[in-house]
Amino acid sequence: MVAPSAPGIPELTGLRSSKPSWYAEYRNTAENLQRALGSLEHIAGVLSATGQGADALCRAVVDATAEHLGSPWVVLALGADALPLARPRLVGRGPAGRPVGELTALPEVVRRPVLDALDSHAVEAWQTAAGAVVVPLVVDGEPVGVLVACGGPRRTATTADLAILRIVGNQSAVALLSDHLLAGSEQLRRQTEQLYAEAEQRARDLAERHTQLAEAEQRLDVAAQREAIDAERHRIARELHDSVAQHVLSAGMTIEWCRTEVADHEEVHQRLGHAKALTREAVERLRVAIHALSSDEHGVQGLPELLGRLPTVRPVPGLAVAVRVEGRPRPLPVAVENALFRVASECLFNTARHAAATRCTVRLAYRPGEVRLSVADDGTGDPDTLRRALRASGRRDDGYHRGLGNIASRCREIGAGLRFARARMGGVRVEVRLPLAEEEVVAGA
Repeated sequence: MVAPSAPGIPELTGLRSSKPSWYAEYRNTAENLQRALGSLEHIAGVLSATGQGADALCRAVVDATAEHLGSPWVVLALGADALPLARPRLVGRGPAGRPVGELTALPEVVRRPVLDALDSHAVEAWQTAAGAVVVPLVVDGEPVGVLVACGGPRRTATTADLAILRIVGNQSAVALLSDHLLAGSEQLRRQTEQLYAEAEQRARDLAERHTQLAEAEQRLDVAAQREAIDAERHRIARELHDSVAQHVLSAGMTIEWCRTEVADHEEVHQRLGHAKALTREAVERLRVAIHALSSDEHGVQGLPELLGRLPTVRPVPGLAVAVRVEGRPRPLPVAVENALFRVASECLFNTARHAAATRCTVRLAYRPGEVRLSVADDGTGDPDTLRRALRASGRRDDGYHRGLGNIASRCREIGAGLRFARARMGGVRVEVRLPLAEEEVVAGA
């Protein structure tokens, strides 16, 4: 049995003519079909690299162009002013697939066609007289770069070749445009973050300056309040000196004249002597008050400094006065400091006038949530006697024990408690306790 022979050209093509032109046309058609299938495979390969970024896509386009046309040199380049944020700017491939990333690394026979193509600003693909294939990269109808294949044996690019290269070239142009837009968005994001950070810093600076301004305003208010108090204090000191003190001195002189006239009337003479002693005590109190009120340093010092001056305001022979400050001093409202200073002054005056003391300690203690002021002596006073005298001062208007009444009144005005106790030194201890919330502290006063 004879084996069947392989099918020949007539069986495969259906041709029955032996004219050579028909077979040549068939072979040309078959080759074009085979190249078209290969080109479609190249396009598919290029499109599969789209998701890997502009750099991978551009390299895939260059490789596909080189394989499709068989050119040893293929260069994809962007114009100098086109898509300034897009990367890469140039992707090249030389013989044996050698990568090239700079225009200066290209030989002159390749660099010149690339530069001429970029300068042409054309939007349609063409083949130069020297055989270089040029495909513009077009975005929104404007050329942004070129895809150039050159070198090697000259071969005429068909219409299908140019159409396929336009597809892959425009695909790379779209990828580069996306990279440009993404880089622009990233740049805007960084600028936005920088502006936001600067805005936050400015907000913090403004908040800090607002706090400083509020503190400065508070200090100015305190200073204005102290200035007003100083002015009023000096006015009161002038009034006391020019009117009240003079009247009291005149009253004392009158009493002294009357005593000489009633020397033979023992009871009247004794009463006038007591009245003279009262006027002398009143004059002494007025002098102390005038000295304290007229002191220029009084309005600008804190409470510890004011209390430290007590021994020098009116020194008493034989009485040693010590001032102690415990804890961390905190600025207090001006009215509170003035009241506490007046209380300490009155207690010291009473000690010097009535207690026959040789030692006296003024203690100012700053404690959490509280300020304590105490005046203790080693004199002959009795706490129970002082309590009864304080109660009696509220029922009498003859001037007796008004100092104790003034102390109690000042304590009530500032919300402080007042108590009398036996001092460790043996005499009386007058203690003032002032509850103090944090918001009551005058910051920066």
